Amino acid sequence: MRSETKDKIAELATELVQQVGYPSLSYQQISSQLGMKNAAVHYHFPSKEDLGLDVVRRDHEVFTKFAASVQGKGHTEQLDAFLSLYQQYLENGNRICMIGASASDYKQLPDSMRQEAAAYLTEVTGWFTRVLEAGKADGAFHFKGSAAGKAALMTSALAGALQHARLIGNDHYLAVVAQLKLELKP
Repeated sequence: MRSETKDKIAELATELVQQVGYPSLSYQQISSQLGMKNAAVHYHFPSKEDLGLDVVRRDHEVFTKFAASVQGKGHTEQLDAFLSLYQQYLENGNRICMIGASASDYKQLPDSMRQEAAAYLTEVTGWFTRVLEAGKADGAFHFKGSAAGKAALMTSALAGALQHARLIGNDHYLAVVAQLKLELKP
């Protein structure tokens, strides 16, 4: 069962992981920003690994709910909804996606977080592959190669573009999105 305090801790931890990375995440930072004692954070998340794993799982759950919410919509509409979801990272303090944050910090993540992040990425690319396959079959999308290959390219490009936008501005991310959409046009 989730409590309001636990949810607030996890929400702030998510923001921090997406802004500064898992290695920089600290209970002191969380307790200070939420106006609580470190012990309160430890009560809900006995270890940093527990907190990090919960953060990745919650983000994974958000994507699973998103995928279910767009099921049955048109292929282009599903793609646009996904791109809008990613644009929110850009608009909320130039954060990077949880998968990108996990990949960037991979060597410093506990195995449990690595496994959850890998499962999350597998679900995202699987969903993307199915949308692209169906869209190509219906004539909504055109691309060379396999849908799985295109899905891998697109998810990698989006994650990378979020990181690059931090360095050279949001127009870079928007240009990548525009190019990806252009490459799908029949």
